[in-house]
Amino acid sequence: MKKYKTLALPLAAALLCGCMGADGKIYGKAKVLDYVDSLCGEPYELVSSELVAEEPDDMQYDFVTKERGLEFTAHSYLQPIVIDATVTSWYDRALSCDYVNRVHDLYRADIDAALAKGETWLPDRQWMYLVEFDDLDNVVDTLVAADAIYTAELDYNTPVFLAEYPAATVHLVWNRSREEALENKTWVNLADVSLNGQQDRQALYDRLAKIYAQLCVDGKIENDAGVPARYREGLHRSTLEEIELNGSSLLYDSEDNPYNPYGLTTEDYRGAWYSYEAGSYLLAMDVGYMNDGSSFPLIAREYVRALGGSYSRSTDEKKRSESSWTIGSDQWQMDSTLGEEGVTALRVKKNGQPLDLTWYTVEDDYRVGATFCVGLPVEDFCRLFDLTCTVDEAAGCLRFYSA
Repeated sequence: MKKYKTLALPLAAALLCGCMGADGKIYGKAKVLDYVDSLCGEPYELVSSELVAEEPDDMQYDFVTKERGLEFTAHSYLQPIVIDATVTSWYDRALSCDYVNRVHDLYRADIDAALAKGETWLPDRQWMYLVEFDDLDNVVDTLVAADAIYTAELDYNTPVFLAEYPAATVHLVWNRSREEALENKTWVNLADVSLNGQQDRQALYDRLAKIYAQLCVDGKIENDAGVPARYREGLHRSTLEEIELNGSSLLYDSEDNPYNPYGLTTEDYRGAWYSYEAGSYLLAMDVGYMNDGSSFPLIAREYVRALGGSYSRSTDEKKRSESSWTIGSDQWQMDSTLGEEGVTALRVKKNGQPLDLTWYTVEDDYRVGATFCVGLPVEDFCRLFDLTCTVDEAAGCLRFYSA
């Protein structure tokens, strides 16, 4: 009975959205031509059309471009609706067109041949690898040569088309040695490079060099020899995964949560990340939000308890939350409002005096991790608990101390 209800509700919703049985009507010719126009920017003509399947119907349309005689096909058909990995007996109207694939077919062989000239090209995986920074010159030269082949498509389509539908995407990795690269071991992901016919060598080189340098700073690439100083200048370690409080690791692992029957921990929000926009390391801080008598993991409470303080919080029906905590003789009060997309207001007072905090929502920075959290610069994070802090980038550690 439970399984029946689970399937029935989505199906009812699907029917309200215009879904149909196998005898349903497909999109007509006008809709197909509009769809083809959205993909094909060069003049073309319709050569023929044919109903290639019935119940469910599938109408095939054959086209050819007027200038270069490129043949391609579109289909108007019914596709089955899948719910919870189950193919149902209901269908929805759909359109498809292979114009982009046929365009790419024109260049694929030449691009593959150009990539094959790369000293570190791995055709089976469509990868290129670097063992040391000096490999970057050959990698970039190879990519630019392959990219230039697709530039010819600008005679028929716009730069926007080429950027949206690159002829190929090449994945770049770092390996400790050629042997490990060939064995597909211990790689570090660098970047994906789209061959869009518009790659500039210097811009591509600089982008990849900065990525390589950042991974060196992060300790993920072991071989940092040869990286020019200009690419490392101003870089900070991306994340500090270790948090210490008064010399002990703060594990974010407490399951003792009186506001939640499932004992949720704050583990997903452990650590700090560097924001070049903020010019500081940021940490996630919850805003004390609860829902239906239960709460999400409470980061503030984790610190308050570790510092021997007391904590309480509540949320009203308008998603306005209040949190308060006391550490020693000092008291903090946090008031926040949660909107559909995340935190819309945050006010914190210490001993009745407002704190001027800079905070970032998950929309500002995805690394905040949740709509019921904000990202706080480490300096402002310290003000919530009367802490001082030292940053040890080499060790990947943020060390807090009671003031």
